[in-house]
Amino acid sequence: MRALAADIGATHSRLAWLDGKDLRLGHYRNAEFSDLYQVIERFLREQGLTGVGMERMVLALPGPADPERVRLTNIDWQVERAALQARFDVARVRLLNDFQAAAVGALHAARPRILQRGRAQDANRCAVVTGVGTGLGLAWCADAGARALPQATEGGHADFAPAGRDEYALHAALAERHGHVSWERVLSGPGLGALYAHFHGEDPGPAEVQRRAEAGEAAARGVLRRFVHLLGRFAGNLALQFNPGAGLYLCGGVVAHLADWIAQGFAGGFADKGRMRALLEAVPVYLVEDPDIGLQGAIRIAREVTDEPA
Repeated sequence: MRALAADIGATHSRLAWLDGKDLRLGHYRNAEFSDLYQVIERFLREQGLTGVGMERMVLALPGPADPERVRLTNIDWQVERAALQARFDVARVRLLNDFQAAAVGALHAARPRILQRGRAQDANRCAVVTGVGTGLGLAWCADAGARALPQATEGGHADFAPAGRDEYALHAALAERHGHVSWERVLSGPGLGALYAHFHGEDPGPAEVQRRAEAGEAAARGVLRRFVHLLGRFAGNLALQFNPGAGLYLCGGVVAHLADWIAQGFAGGFADKGRMRALLEAVPVYLVEDPDIGLQGAIRIAREVTDEPA
């Protein structure tokens, strides 16, 4: 089977060509292209595959799931299934939410870091996967052992719930700028920069915030601790909503970069749910550090899932 699988983010596109045991990979910065079709053409050209027919294409895309067309969130691109079929002469195309693929990858990750062992709940195989990159993604599955695809959601766009005077002031500032304030406005790469800007007057970008924190800057360290605490609170809300006996998984580029910070500070925010603390402490929590986990999931879907539309 010849297939193309891809995990498309707002910042990066990761592609794979599958042909039996042959696996070829490509990684591109989206800012260098005007649309996704150009990314795919570049990849095929660089691999010497232009004009080579393929049987299947699986694209994991950051936007509300739609089998025919997806307008990507956080980048002004639109992808249409019919256009892909015509342009690349591919028999079957499947458009997925990016966190459906990330969830498949996370659930099959070889060695996720254990943040909380919890207590196994064999009668409840629900699993939740959330992650931080340019945006905040979320998917879930009723049975982590089933072959069915995880359910896509846009849960990262749920209302941010501030706690305490500082966060109410943060919410007010973000609302003045954006109108609706979602969790993604604070739990994302841009959100990390926005937190630093709100409390310290400039947005140096997420990578620089981390660099300053690891160099010992008190302001940056405080922002990172707050970011991790907020991530714990958001994940704790998901655990209350889904009761994921098979585990709650964290992934994404920002999560991978901040893995040590998350391991140190996540639990406090996660379990801080008053009378429900014991329930939260029973949930297994895992951190997946592979930044390519979405692509790994897309590859697995391309190879194993056969119920896609024609």
